[in-house]
Amino acid sequence: MGALPNELSDLHPQTNREWFMHLNGKIDSILESQAETDKMLADFMQRTNDWIKCHDQGLLQRERLAERHDEKIKELERKVNGWNLINSIGVIIAAILAAMGITRS
Repeated sequence: MGALPNELSDLHPQTNREWFMHLNGKIDSILESQAETDKMLADFMQRTNDWIKCHDQGLLQRERLAERHDEKIKELERKVNGWNLINSIGVIIAAILAAMGITRS
């Protein structure tokens, strides 16, 4: 058995100990890359949660604005209905006066 090389990346395992060291190195590299992935995923989830909060706030503002517009539309509808009633009464009075004017002539 020869001496172990200093660099494990060029290792061509031949003994159980060399295989163990080689596999241990591979597992360590996998764990390191997984830790980076976990950090990236946690950051992505935080940004997504922040976006959801911002989106929900915007949605609530738009809903409040829509409610105010709905109230204004209902108020305008009540005014229009009042004007229609006044106009209808005016037309009836004008018709009566016109009929009286025609019969008096």
